[in-house]
Amino acid sequence: MRLFGRIILYILASIGGVVTIALTALIVIAVLHSPSEPEVPDRIVLRLDLDQGISDGRSDDPWRKLRGDDTLYLRDIVTTLEAAGNDDRVAGLAVRLGGARIGVAHAQELRDAIAAFRSGGKFTMAFAETFGGLGSATSEYYLASSVEDIWMQPSGLLALLGIGLETPFLKGALDKVGIKPEFEQRHEYKSAVEAFTRSDMSAPSRVSLTRVIESWMGQIVAGISAARQIDPQTLRALIDRAPFLAEEARAAKLIDELGYWDAYSKAAKKRGGEGAVPMDLARYAAIRDVPEEAGPNVALIYGVGPIEQGAAENSPFDSERFAAGSVAKAINGAVDDASIAAILLRVDSPGGSYIGSDTVWRAVKRARDKGKPVIASMGKYGASGGYFVSMAADKIVALPATVTGSIGVFGGKVSTAELWEKLGIHWAQVGVGAHSGMWSQIYPFSPSAAARHSAVVDFIYRDFTEKVAADRALPKGRLDAVARGRVWSGEDALKAGLVDALGGFSVAVDLVREALELPADAPLNITVLPEPVSPLERIQKAIADGMPLSQAFAGVFAAPSPSYDAVLRSLEPVIGDTSVFQPPAGVLQLPPFRVVR
Repeated sequence: MRLFGRIILYILASIGGVVTIALTALIVIAVLHSPSEPEVPDRIVLRLDLDQGISDGRSDDPWRKLRGDDTLYLRDIVTTLEAAGNDDRVAGLAVRLGGARIGVAHAQELRDAIAAFRSGGKFTMAFAETFGGLGSATSEYYLASSVEDIWMQPSGLLALLGIGLETPFLKGALDKVGIKPEFEQRHEYKSAVEAFTRSDMSAPSRVSLTRVIESWMGQIVAGISAARQIDPQTLRALIDRAPFLAEEARAAKLIDELGYWDAYSKAAKKRGGEGAVPMDLARYAAIRDVPEEAGPNVALIYGVGPIEQGAAENSPFDSERFAAGSVAKAINGAVDDASIAAILLRVDSPGGSYIGSDTVWRAVKRARDKGKPVIASMGKYGASGGYFVSMAADKIVALPATVTGSIGVFGGKVSTAELWEKLGIHWAQVGVGAHSGMWSQIYPFSPSAAARHSAVVDFIYRDFTEKVAADRALPKGRLDAVARGRVWSGEDALKAGLVDALGGFSVAVDLVREALELPADAPLNITVLPEPVSPLERIQKAIADGMPLSQAFAGVFAAPSPSYDAVLRSLEPVIGDTSVFQPPAGVLQLPPFRVVR
């Protein structure tokens, strides 16, 4: 399918005109009018393959099939499992995992969905060739522990190692090459800049991050302990002895069966009963009967990724970048649409642009002022700018492991004059205006420019904290204790008054019903906004705007060009998660850290 997409792009770029329109129309007709799907079998064993990981973004991109995109989306999994739990034709669920990196928060949301599925008496099984191998798989095993029977290949390892975080400190390297960092942070826990200004982690940052992983481990141990009926102290001791060989893991009652994929598949089919048909969860979702139920319209709006100022250049699907202008426009549109009763804002963001965050905050605040309920639901992250955009909502829902808070700000730049001098290159500077060269990456701040920068950082922190205090009704003394850049787990954020409830999509939807004063089982018509642009609409708009069709379809099929992000990802097999080396997307952002794998 990827090759097919590239061929189509080549044709679009080459021939143009009437032939292009006719060819594209044929593609649209083929996609939109494909043969009708077969009926759902009478007995099904659902298969959920998580080995490639999952996304917390929106899944309704109409171009996915043509690109050969098989990404699994969290909400699709959760809603499909909910439907399957009430479908008598579905006998059970067979999960495959082990190689994917699944965050603790996402593992919790899937655990909740699997628990709800199991509550109807359906069987559940999980298989992994290995849990982690030579890396850590604590969160993946945590997810696996939500099923009845866990299988592992006899040659596998169970790397239930606990949780560790690590972050790079670049000051020594910068000193050697002659780069001078000039950053300010508000306050001691807002440690994002320490990667540039220090050679090691500060005591406040260590306290904050240690508390987060202690909270995570408490949740993980409690969940595994209850599911596997192992005393928490015994489980802690087991974690300290890991990794385990396959037989050791089974002897410790952490694994139920040792076997290969073929044996596991046969066992799952047998559990399904006579005539059971294995079916991928995505296919079941596509062909299952969806009852038409009238209910209030609810807008589901996503804010995923680092927050950037402005609107998305092409469409909401171009990348997982949180385009603040597009998100705010969708919220304002939902506010002004009388047919929409409430807004569900899904946030999975470590923060970014202050201006962009404030733009989205204003849209959420406007909804609340106009009496249209907004429920914010957080995924892995709802921190710094990700918390800023959420804090005006009527209710905030976080998963116990969501990284949130980080109410603080940093700012600054690096100056490279000394580096250039070492290379024998001198930069001359002229300008009109005392601060015209303030943001030069060559020369440091002048004293007066540094003072103005400090004033800006102070203003942003004051604006952030005053809005938190008003939106969350926090007294000043309480606010100082929860702000100052400190990072919280969702579990601790609930105690601190920063969020209102713990859970995922399902809890957020329950709070939407509560806000609309509906019964707990009342149907809701949830629609993702902004609505996707169909292939035909894209063609029509291109013609109306006089845009070449090759430009209108650019990026739809083509593989992305090499980028800094792509280069970093290519290094992951050698150095692990490279997200800590990403440049900051703004002044409201989490400190850089990665989970040790």
